[in-house]
Amino acid sequence: MKHQEVFNKINSIYLLLKRLLNLRADMDEEGTIAAIRENVNFRSANAWTLVFAIFVASIGLNTNSAAVIIGAMLISPLMGPIVGAGLALGINDFDLLRRSFQNLLIAVCLSIFASTCYFLISPLSEVQSELLARTQPTFYDVLIALFGGAAGIVAVSRREKGNAIPGVAIATALMPPLCTAGFGLARLEIKFFAGALYLFVINSVFICLSTYAFVRYMKFRAVSVTDAVVQKRLNQWILTTVAVVVLPSLVLAWHLQRETLFRSRANAFINKEMRYDRSFVVNREILFGWGEPKITVSLIGESLDQASLDLLKEKMRLYSLEPQALEVRQASLEESLEKRMNERMKTESNQLREYQLKLSQRDMELSNYAIAEELTGKISKELVPLFNSVNQVVVWARRGSGVEFETRVLVHWKSSPTKSDREKVSKFLEQRVPINSDFIAHVRNI
Repeated sequence: MKHQEVFNKINSIYLLLKRLLNLRADMDEEGTIAAIRENVNFRSANAWTLVFAIFVASIGLNTNSAAVIIGAMLISPLMGPIVGAGLALGINDFDLLRRSFQNLLIAVCLSIFASTCYFLISPLSEVQSELLARTQPTFYDVLIALFGGAAGIVAVSRREKGNAIPGVAIATALMPPLCTAGFGLARLEIKFFAGALYLFVINSVFICLSTYAFVRYMKFRAVSVTDAVVQKRLNQWILTTVAVVVLPSLVLAWHLQRETLFRSRANAFINKEMRYDRSFVVNREILFGWGEPKITVSLIGESLDQASLDLLKEKMRLYSLEPQALEVRQASLEESLEKRMNERMKTESNQLREYQLKLSQRDMELSNYAIAEELTGKISKELVPLFNSVNQVVVWARRGSGVEFETRVLVHWKSSPTKSDREKVSKFLEQRVPINSDFIAHVRNI
């Protein structure tokens, strides 16, 4: 009797899970295929939408705004051709597969071109964290694309579509990598371009793979029937593509894990072991690349002797760190203070010279203005009695293109002077003021 009860419970749980996980129960196969086919094509509206989304995402990456980047991902139509390729593989629709690849290639080229143009003219050249996040893909990005693509095709295949598609668009992040690739081209940073393009390939391949797998699992009707040899060859191509895309991400994930562990151990070592009464750490630099890792620590205060340095390197083994990775740079407090004082004195000396130069220029200006004012009074007294039509003569000093001053003369006439009068006045002024006629102007008072 007990065995029968256990069997009934297991059977009821099985039936519950079967009903719960049955994807064909509320599936809309025809509507799903029609919707995906429609989104594969890149018409003029889609192309413009893609360009605008690329510019929005590029601005978001350039200004380090996550909200702007998310908005760009929501309006981007890039998902269509990728899901279309997965559907085409699942239902053996090779015409749809060809169109999907063509439209995806057009979208990628258009996206990279638009983002490159933006970053070429953008005045902001600093590499932001949102940009850097798209240049080092790992196996975790493979998992995100795989599960995100699965959620997308499951949501699309329902009669009631739900709200999973916007989340899939944000999680799989197809748009930002292409913008980052454009940034790499614009700044000639091949590392950025290659890393970002690889992240886009990962997302595209595994969204397509998830779509293909669930289309097969939900048993969509095939458009054409392929023989066993063709199907086997197709499966081999899919597996080969997956392997080629996955392997570098595994290596990068392994490298990221080692880097994270190394940085954690290095910081723990510095925080716990490099604590002294009369010296302290002022700077640390932890480098972990594909070559030898390096830990550079700057100390200020009482210098450590060689025995202390050797002991310090021996303690590194307790943290699974190699002693040769450590470099200690020491400076006494007196040396540091002296260096800062010298830098400050140098800065103050430069500022003093600038102030003195400005002061001498001001003195020169005042002197020239005083001379010009004195000349104005003298020449007016001499010239007005000789020429009754002259009302006033004004002499002023004006700074030229350099630091030198130019003297100019302005003659005010009561009425329009004749050419002969202007020439006589100009000759008189040239004798009294060391200038030529080009710096003498004649105006009539109104």
